[in-house]
Amino acid sequence: MSQSFTFIDVAGNRAEYTVSDKDHHAEFPWSTDHGDHGIAPSSHEAQCRARTALKDSMAANRRSDEATELGKYSVRWRSR
Repeated sequence: MSQSFTFIDVAGNRAEYTVSDKDHHAEFPWSTDHGDHGIAPSSHEAQCRARTALKDSMAANRRSDEATELGKYSVRWRSR
């Protein structure tokens, strides 16, 4: 069994993460819809790690999007 959560970042973007019940190694697997995954010693720690992974991934995506937008509007001057 697992629980899914929705994370909303400061820009209003949404992402999902899932924390599974304790496995046969007494660890809690987690994963995000951005492709991150891992294990943690507790359910709480798994949620924290998944949220941190999403925050990092979403921030990187925002920076990439901002750079792309800036590139669309930049003017290149050539000296003669």
